[in-house]
Amino acid sequence: MSSWQDIRQSYVELSLACLSGEDLKDSWENFYEVAAASATNPPYHLQILLTILEEARGGRSKSEIVILDHGCGGCVSLLYLMARGYEGIHGVDLGGDCESWNRLLNEHLNLKGTRFFLYDGKNLPFDDGKFHFVFSNQVIEHIHDDVLDAFYSEERRVLAAGGMAYHQVPHRLSPYDSHTRTWFIHYLPRQIWLGILRRMGQDMTTPEHHLFLRWPSVHRRLARHHLGHVEDRTMERFMGNSELRDYEGPKGLRSFVMHLLNIPVLGWFGRKALVNFVMLDTVSRVSLTPATNGDQASSLGRS
Repeated sequence: MSSWQDIRQSYVELSLACLSGEDLKDSWENFYEVAAASATNPPYHLQILLTILEEARGGRSKSEIVILDHGCGGCVSLLYLMARGYEGIHGVDLGGDCESWNRLLNEHLNLKGTRFFLYDGKNLPFDDGKFHFVFSNQVIEHIHDDVLDAFYSEERRVLAAGGMAYHQVPHRLSPYDSHTRTWFIHYLPRQIWLGILRRMGQDMTTPEHHLFLRWPSVHRRLARHHLGHVEDRTMERFMGNSELRDYEGPKGLRSFVMHLLNIPVLGWFGRKALVNFVMLDTVSRVSLTPATNGDQASSLGRS
């Protein structure tokens, strides 16, 4: 059985081989074996992704479902899915070494064409209705207000009728911000929060230019408007890591909270309250009847 640390280490070795231009056969086979070894007990943050992907897959084979990671970063999630049998992977991001990952797929996995793209952050480089499943993991908090609406509307455009979107969203109500490793101060108005971070001597590159923590209601509203019904899966993810395997936060506090949430009656009320204060997980399934551009324009006019 592989841990997240095992998967991450094999991914680092694969990344270095890609960047150096080395032959990728051995490093890919090692990553593949490590990922496959996690099949019976995947890392908890990948388990919910796999569960929702299975729902989106329906009666299709793994090789038939077409997947987009909307903000793929280093592509580790997509490569993990590839190792688990999902061949229809695609990813977009604002930066990164897409050429090397495309080389891996083209030369060593016999998957032709471009799968990883650099894009402008607004217009996805795909045809309408191409994907059965779109996901983003801790990406939306880095999207600037100017392109936030387009982030969702473009997902709607490229999703096939009946397709699913899964989002994992850090937000402003979470008391701990993992980006700055601070508690509560992001509750304050943005300029005051940034001023405190400067006084603390933090590197301000990410907070000033690439971090936009919003209220969870903003994500729910935009997802509902563009994608349809929003189903909250937050507590499913939170409670799914009962063993705290691979958890990198304060384990003592997390263990105490988990214990309280498992107490009959008290736990039910606790989950209802806590769901608003931890990272948000949502699933949306778009209508079986695709909306036309005119329908979307009318809807936007009424909002």
